[in-house]
Amino acid sequence: MTLDRTPLSLSTRVRPRRRALAQLQPNAWAAPLASVAVATIAVFANTNFHEKILPGGDQSNAQQYVVLAAWALVIFASYFRRPALRVDLAAPGVAAALIFYAFAMISVVWSRDAMSGAPKAAALALTSFGAWRLAQSAPLDEIVDAAVAGMFLLCVASIVLALFAPSIGLATEYLHAGQWNGVFASKQSLGVTAGVALYCACYRLMEGERRIYYAIAAMAALVCLIGSGSRGGAGLALVAVLFLFFLARRPSLAKVLAFAPFVMTLLGVGLICYLARTGYDKIYLFGQEIDFTERTFIWQHALSYYPQAPWLGFGLNGFWTLKEVKDVFVERHTWFLDNFHDGYIAIVVETGAVGLALFAATYLLYGLRIRRDVRLFGALASQETFALVYSAMVFFIDFTETLFLRSTNMVASLLLVSFLAAFAARPLAQSHGARRACARYS
Repeated sequence: MTLDRTPLSLSTRVRPRRRALAQLQPNAWAAPLASVAVATIAVFANTNFHEKILPGGDQSNAQQYVVLAAWALVIFASYFRRPALRVDLAAPGVAAALIFYAFAMISVVWSRDAMSGAPKAAALALTSFGAWRLAQSAPLDEIVDAAVAGMFLLCVASIVLALFAPSIGLATEYLHAGQWNGVFASKQSLGVTAGVALYCACYRLMEGERRIYYAIAAMAALVCLIGSGSRGGAGLALVAVLFLFFLARRPSLAKVLAFAPFVMTLLGVGLICYLARTGYDKIYLFGQEIDFTERTFIWQHALSYYPQAPWLGFGLNGFWTLKEVKDVFVERHTWFLDNFHDGYIAIVVETGAVGLALFAATYLLYGLRIRRDVRLFGALASQETFALVYSAMVFFIDFTETLFLRSTNMVASLLLVSFLAAFAARPLAQSHGARRACARYS
């Protein structure tokens, strides 16, 4: 038997590569479009910019319009990509999450100010569906990369403004004078954004790719955290990174950490019960008065109205828009912020005890899912590890900030994306051979 040693032509050699590329990426433009859209969301979906950057401040909806347009592009691009993950629709946690989000959206029906709640419900529906499509059509690492790019841009711009344009980049209100707010209207917004950016950059840094870029991004985020006065946020992000490190070496740790969101939800319920039961506008602990920079004033004021709508709540965005709520608060404290500054109180006031119960059930089932995967596979997939630590970090932040049920907020959207990724089957390109093929033709 003789072998045919006729050399292959160039076209013959290239054709299989092209066929493989076409098979892996039938629409090569869809992935870059989705990445640019996610980076745009990361830039514009982190609360309001400073009024000298975007005139109008709280009264301008320009940022929200940009975010919604970007989500529309994400949804459009998702229909031209092969699935990256397949969310387990039969998982009880997914069903509970869908019921909770649907309940929050339809809560505007019984709201006292449905005209204010309806646009937010519509925006939440669009961004939630966008998160659903994004989680299934793009690998989580690609999503995190795009988010890091947008938040890195915000951190760099904030550093420049704080150093060279202090009239914009430094806070002037009496409680936070001299601290950095960067491109944002408040220093809290910079702190939360930088904390999430630090965690995401370190997660990708630990993956071993583009180390210099992610190291620079992490350093920029850390500088913003310190400058904004969010040293606690910096510590929280660093603790989250440590959990990532130890989870890779001790997967059994995930069995405990899996229930962190549920446990923190129970702690949030405990805080609600304490304030509602005592009527205090401060927390008294070991003889000390704690008000978390006067946030407890807001919490007690909101909970004082809870008996008026205990089961179904005031509806999405249907509480702070009420004139009597605002007027009474201004009369008592001479200032006003239409923000709960606590995600758990926001849920119970806007969606009532029913909404809070659905929310708690969702993350109880989430913990059981993570525990099951550790038991079956011995270790978590990368997207599950990211979701596990990220959700714990966001739930902790929500004790003093409002991130749950935010319709156009990148941190909240990334929480939903990572939640869905945790309920996905193992990545469709999980095998080493498939990974090498994807790398070769990307």
